[in-house]
Amino acid sequence: MTTWRHAAGTGVVCLGLLTAGSLLQGWLPDREDDPGAEPHVRTGAVGEAIDLRTATVTVDEVFGTTTVERYGAAMVSPGLWVVVHYSVVPTEENASITFAELRDAEGRVWGTVGRNTNSCVESAPGLTAHCTVFMEVPPDALPTLRLRLARLSRDTRFDALAEIDLGLTATDAESFASAPPYAVPLPTLGDDEEPS
Repeated sequence: MTTWRHAAGTGVVCLGLLTAGSLLQGWLPDREDDPGAEPHVRTGAVGEAIDLRTATVTVDEVFGTTTVERYGAAMVSPGLWVVVHYSVVPTEENASITFAELRDAEGRVWGTVGRNTNSCVESAPGLTAHCTVFMEVPPDALPTLRLRLARLSRDTRFDALAEIDLGLTATDAESFASAPPYAVPLPTLGDDEEPS
């Protein structure tokens, strides 16, 4: 009889602790809810250098087409490929841009998944890396499209993040739809070398 009471008492205590733990978990903020963990977004436009603490990044050119060519293979999009050339200049230590995504005003986000690619090499302080990101988006996204770039793709919390308004319009969507295929260049290093 004593063993049964002891087991029942232990069960009641365990249930009480689980209930209290569940209630407490509901009151505590999630890892994603910490406003202090949000990246420090630094906005700019095409042609403006944006400071990312240990590097500066500048969007140099924006292109669009329905077909991109990479490594000799053509990739046709049912929407549009947006191709962005950007430059990275590390200021304090070797750096590269490994996080890239496109966003529009409707809250849609396109990252480097599937065929979408960010191609950038690490460079030393003062040495410019010329990089390219290309992603598929629907034509209606172009008028409000913004590119986000950051150093670390695995975790942008607490980090500086560049958000660049690409300045595209519905007219650009029409011209991109009839543009010829675009051969995406490999990333390069050096001040005199730029993608073409």
